[in-house]
Amino acid sequence: MSGKKHVFKMVPGQRVFNETRMRIFQGSVDGEELTWNSFDKIGFIPLDDEDGRVLDLPIKFCNAPSDGLFTIVACIKKNRKDLKQTSYRCNKEEGLITNCKFPVAPFRNAKLGYENNLHSFVYLNEKLMKISIDYEVSKLSDYSTRYIYVLKAQPVEYKYVTWEESGNTYKYYFSDDQGNIIDSPDNQALQYIERHVKEEVIQDIISSKIPEDIILSKTFAKIFVEKITHNQLETIANTLNSDQLQVLAGNLTDNQFRALVNHLTDHQLHTLAQELNPEKLQIIVPILNDAQLEALVRDLNPEQVKEILPHLKVDQFKALIKTLNDEQFTVLAKDLAEHHLTILSKELEGDQLKALVNSLQEEQLKDLVNKLDPEKLEAIAQDLTDSNKIQIIIKSLVDNPDKLQAFARNMSNEQFKELLDNVGAEELKEIIHKLPYEKVTAVIGDLSNQDQSKAIIDALKGKLDEQSKQNEEMIEMLKQIKDNMPEIGQAPDFTIVDINNDSLLFV
Repeated sequence: MSGKKHVFKMVPGQRVFNETRMRIFQGSVDGEELTWNSFDKIGFIPLDDEDGRVLDLPIKFCNAPSDGLFTIVACIKKNRKDLKQTSYRCNKEEGLITNCKFPVAPFRNAKLGYENNLHSFVYLNEKLMKISIDYEVSKLSDYSTRYIYVLKAQPVEYKYVTWEESGNTYKYYFSDDQGNIIDSPDNQALQYIERHVKEEVIQDIISSKIPEDIILSKTFAKIFVEKITHNQLETIANTLNSDQLQVLAGNLTDNQFRALVNHLTDHQLHTLAQELNPEKLQIIVPILNDAQLEALVRDLNPEQVKEILPHLKVDQFKALIKTLNDEQFTVLAKDLAEHHLTILSKELEGDQLKALVNSLQEEQLKDLVNKLDPEKLEAIAQDLTDSNKIQIIIKSLVDNPDKLQAFARNMSNEQFKELLDNVGAEELKEIIHKLPYEKVTAVIGDLSNQDQSKAIIDALKGKLDEQSKQNEEMIEMLKQIKDNMPEIGQAPDFTIVDINNDSLLFV
């Protein structure tokens, strides 16, 4: 038995711009492709003027080129006035898409609700079109295939949609102006229609049925927020000012708050983050994509940037450091943990790496330079002029001769001379023989203090004497082995040779 029917005429509605970077392809006319950069949503006009309901067909659909586990599924969704494309990792078997997740670690579940909707309907040039994702397949090799996403638009002839109520159930379908169903698989896409009530009806109910003191009460707001759906959050996000947004965010559940973030503009996100407590930041920061994160920190002061640091994932931290201005970067560097320095030692190059070295405190700098490869140490040595930092780096690398040589060799002669001028006697004994000899000989005659030059020579001579003594002890040990174990001493490859009173071992 048929239920109550509400018939709506379809007309071009809100203009939507294509920001997906996919071509909207309608086929060809006279050999020329027809492509579009924008289109219109469907507007629904009730044939019954007294009907207080408003219909909205969201533009949201997905498709995948092949079945299998962890298939990349492209999805299209309207976001305000733009059409956006997002990819997910899903399972697809016998055409059914399930278990969708965001494509980057930690691969959170993506509760889409429309992953198996393969198309939607829009107006292109005032003609109703069925729009869907299609693929242009390029065979790169026997082992590699490339899929290029395009949006395919196919003309359809529908003019009316009927919303039929039957008890607590309802359905939508294409129809004639009398509500007679047009039986078509296309009706499935209409089940995503959302019903709203005209603003005038809501205003009338509020003004006539609910006392103002109740509407303005905190209790009313609390109950309203508890019941709010994700779709309602999307609508609200488009209308709230900054103060209202702060109040709303403070009363949402964690799941509602995550849903709200997905619908905020960059400006709203930036404004909201400035006032959030650490608990809310812990929720919001890990779910931001690179573009949102960049928008978030763009105008934050350095102390505010520090607040979000503990909540960043590794990939987010890598993206963040590339967007910071010099002031933000300098302040942030003072509070970096060891794992952050490990990441920076691999990610940073050029001016940013040099800025980091100039910003770090002593213990952080020691940690960083031991993580850097010789090539990066060479780069920072060329322009580093801070004598204290140079000494810290030299002392930190004393047990890593390859890195020490790389850094010292690329210091300017002026900086190397200043280093030797200021090294204490005990430190000289420890490091002088590990520095590049060509740098030492190049500047030793120009040192400000001749006593320091003499100290360097004495330190080198002392090291040489120490090595000679060690060699003598080793020779005595080898002679003892030869005397005590003649079978080894008689071996043809066991020879001790005296050269200028020094003994050398050849094996």
